[in-house]
Amino acid sequence: MKRLGSPFVSLVAVGLLLVSAMSVGQNVSYPASTQGGFYTHNYYFGPAPSSTPWAPAWSPDGSKIAVAMSGSIWIVDPSLGSARELTYSRKYHSMPTWSPDGRWIAYVADDGGQTIQLEIVEVQTGKSWPLTSDDQVYMDPTFSPDGTRLAYVSTRPKGAFNVYIRALKDGRFAGDEIAVTHDNDFGRDRLYFGPMDLHITPAWMPDGKELLLVSNRNVPLGSGNVLRVPAAANGIEQATTVLAEQSLFRTRPDVSLDGKRFVYSSTRGAADQFNNLYVQPTAGGEPYKLTFFRHDAFHPRWSPDGEWIAFISNEDGLPQLQLLETHGGTLKKIHIGERRWKRPTAALSVRTLDAATGRPTASRIHLTASDGKMYAPEDAYARVTGEGDRVFHQTGTFRVQVPVGPVTIEAVKGFEYTPVQTTVQVRDGKLAQIDLKLQPLTDLSARGWYNGSTHVHMNYAGNLHNTPANLMMMSAAEDQDMVNEQVANKDNRILDYDLFIPGGKPHPISTPERLMIVGQEYRPAFYGHVFMFQLRDHLISPFTTGYEGTAIESLYPSNTDMLRKAKAQGATVGYVHAFGSKDPLLGTLGGGKGYIVDAALGTTDALEWSYPGLGSFFPWYATLNNGLRVTAVGGEDSISSMQISKMVGSARTYVHTGDRGLDADAWFEGLRNGHAFVSTGPLVELTVNGQIPGNEIKLPAAGGEVTVEARVQSITPLETVTLIWNGEAIEKIPLSANRRSAQLSKKLKVARSGWYHLRAEGNPKERYPLDAEFAQAFTNPVWVTVGDQPVRNAAAADYCLKWIDKLQQMAEAWPGWRSQREKDHVYAQFDEARAVYRKFRDEAMVGGVER
Repeated sequence: MKRLGSPFVSLVAVGLLLVSAMSVGQNVSYPASTQGGFYTHNYYFGPAPSSTPWAPAWSPDGSKIAVAMSGSIWIVDPSLGSARELTYSRKYHSMPTWSPDGRWIAYVADDGGQTIQLEIVEVQTGKSWPLTSDDQVYMDPTFSPDGTRLAYVSTRPKGAFNVYIRALKDGRFAGDEIAVTHDNDFGRDRLYFGPMDLHITPAWMPDGKELLLVSNRNVPLGSGNVLRVPAAANGIEQATTVLAEQSLFRTRPDVSLDGKRFVYSSTRGAADQFNNLYVQPTAGGEPYKLTFFRHDAFHPRWSPDGEWIAFISNEDGLPQLQLLETHGGTLKKIHIGERRWKRPTAALSVRTLDAATGRPTASRIHLTASDGKMYAPEDAYARVTGEGDRVFHQTGTFRVQVPVGPVTIEAVKGFEYTPVQTTVQVRDGKLAQIDLKLQPLTDLSARGWYNGSTHVHMNYAGNLHNTPANLMMMSAAEDQDMVNEQVANKDNRILDYDLFIPGGKPHPISTPERLMIVGQEYRPAFYGHVFMFQLRDHLISPFTTGYEGTAIESLYPSNTDMLRKAKAQGATVGYVHAFGSKDPLLGTLGGGKGYIVDAALGTTDALEWSYPGLGSFFPWYATLNNGLRVTAVGGEDSISSMQISKMVGSARTYVHTGDRGLDADAWFEGLRNGHAFVSTGPLVELTVNGQIPGNEIKLPAAGGEVTVEARVQSITPLETVTLIWNGEAIEKIPLSANRRSAQLSKKLKVARSGWYHLRAEGNPKERYPLDAEFAQAFTNPVWVTVGDQPVRNAAAADYCLKWIDKLQQMAEAWPGWRSQREKDHVYAQFDEARAVYRKFRDEAMVGGVER
């Protein structure tokens, strides 16, 4: 067979393939911040494009509340339900704090994902200006009780969050900043938080001499405890802990007028799925629970007289402003019925239609107004995709208020509709109406192919309180047939466990057009996370191992143990978001360390791509090249309650169910049998002698000829389409003139057993509107068996043996084992896998030479 060179590099030692020009990974924002990454952006930073209120701050006289909304700071009159836009710029404003004399509001200004600066506005005139202007991130401004100083958080000097104080005069900084905290190394890498301590959310004591703040100093898991510190240089060195509990950025303490107690938001560690409001003495003591919600309560703030607490509730899904009576418990929902904008705006009414039926259809909307910002309807959850696009989902009709001038709007619906874009001129005070018609590119379900991400989370402590109905709407907008929702832990909390239905059948909200399956993500920090779908009886517990400072710190039980328990319940299982852009064996084995062991032992059905990537091909090809039929699947790990996350279905799996149609049992059976392809956009089809991926063709011992047919379609341009044989590129397939399709029909000679699969990839510069760094799709293998020859490769077997050796070295260094007995049990499984690969290596050799 013909072998291809550039742009591919064939790694003969293990028969792998690498595209040299591409990089992998989710879009990285706020480069000055080195702590927390994805979780920091969602749980700590303000939801920049939110169309509903966030971060309330009372006026000194208690008559008004400042909030962040639609990218600006607004003044809300809670008695009237009206809001007046106070600030506006091309940046997104949030986190307001009112000066004690009512003259100023300081806030933060997000430039769209790179920096967050401090700004200030004079309330009476509406004039604003920056307090900082650099490449850093600033958060949590708060005026001192006498109004002469501002406490805030900054990533200066090296990227860790520290608390500073700086004098203010006439709306300007008037002196050098004082570092209350400083960089401090925990001594080892903490799960999700890294080695450097963080110090966030300062709150003044009434005398102005002390602060409460949240810090994970000396804390192995979570964002930390509430500390009481002097409001002075290096005050952290005299800190006392007043509240010790596992937290996740949401605490945000606020001190009462008398300084005796503080209100805060908490889940009480692992006690609750949701954040509720608590109050506790500032000197330390036992917390008292103020609310008992089955939804979240965020960002509490005392009224000046202490009789009310303003907070953000997501009871109805989207964040909204509510008031809680401190003594009495009355709850008031503040419905903002009137919005008075600072600049001319008008309403834009849009319908997105399926061109084939003429009926409204759900879709994802990309909208850019005349000021370069995104605006969302008041009933839509404004999102930022993994690649940084600002979007929202809608059911087929929506109305949004936007600044006058040209508005560019694009509707996107999965991979089987061609996106449609238009620009409309919006005029002051006049309703603009448009229809966007989405043209079907193809209909794979008509040929028995049904798609769904294998990795979706409904709620994961995000700002949105998501529901099955809303997740189904999002999935309809992304044209998903299967909605595979996963119950999962966040640290010691378990989210969405109440949705699990024993029996493995679809959730009752399912329809003939769309099925929801509730499974589980089992999340060990060491071995790697795995999905478990169609558990017949119960969720697997504990949900993880290897969490420092907990009672489940050991690496026992292994993934192998838990996968066997899941499969005993009839579950389909697979490693998720396992590997990145490079060969994991060259590093620390990536995020799927247990994969090679479980592939050998038959305890994993699948290996998931969560983004377009190349690293997973190394271990996957190594196992395929010894006949281990592990199915590649696509699942983006969307967390649809968060404002910054990959979109549902941005990496998905197409499974062929044939004449069984959209059926959960058929879909997972097809997945296990390899009748599937992975995609972040392109649609790829491959047959060999008419057989689809997962099937096997048998040829006589002398070999023979096969007919390979391939077809590719894509809503974005492609760079390469390649046919692979046993991990090596053998045919580069020409693209059409617009580079959005390709076809092949060719006869090929086969002399030894092996496998074919098809790969398509695009250029990162041409990925839009896909929520992926570049377009990528590939089929699972079509197997060809020549005589009674197994698929074997000695170099691939050696690769796997080296992997297990490195895995055991890393496991041996783990400090959390409880006994030698636990080690012996796990290492025996490693030896069992080694024996499998040694057998494969021996079978690959004939007389000391590879066959």
